Amino acid sequence: MTPLDARLDAAADAPNIRAEVAAILRDQHDAAREKIAARLTNGLPGVEVARQYAAVADDLLTALWRFTTEVLYPSPNPTEAERLALLAVGGYGRGVLAPHSDLDILFLRPWKTTARSESVSEFILYVLWDLGLKIGASVRSVEETLSLAWKDMTVRTALLEARPLAGDTVLASTFIARFRREVSTLDPRPFIAAKLEERDQ
Repeated sequence: MTPLDARLDAAADAPNIRAEVAAILRDQHDAAREKIAARLTNGLPGVEVARQYAAVADDLLTALWRFTTEVLYPSPNPTEAERLALLAVGGYGRGVLAPHSDLDILFLRPWKTTARSESVSEFILYVLWDLGLKIGASVRSVEETLSLAWKDMTVRTALLEARPLAGDTVLASTFIARFRREVSTLDPRPFIAAKLEERDQ
């Protein structure tokens, strides 16, 4: 267990758990970003800075996920319906973040929502909002996500670079493999045309 994990676990006894968790994560997150900003000032290349910002966001989200799913809402043997994964999508999925970019994330579940999956996603999102982060978040089932991807080019683009962050790795990797397999069968010309039009706008 890391020192951050230990601090978060102790917050489970706080009168206001969410506020305490947010305060702990804010200290950690701000300190890490300040170090990266100093490296940029000292000449670290911009692309490497963007990678380090993404890594700091990964650390924040995985620590928050562990606390939420193992301490606040534990389920040592989740039912099939309770499986839940957290994915990074869009530019964040690519593993790069500009200093003030949105964190684009997807809470992925197999089917319809359950009480636990709703509680987990809500707590995590509220903490991220408490931190003042710009979040682009969606909470969807596998079928909902795929259906929307075929209708919405922006969603499809964001999913092209999806990567698992936390949670059910089998659910996440199976979804990503299926999405990539199905998207590869589509005619790429409408996609390219839409991206060129988006760029022009």
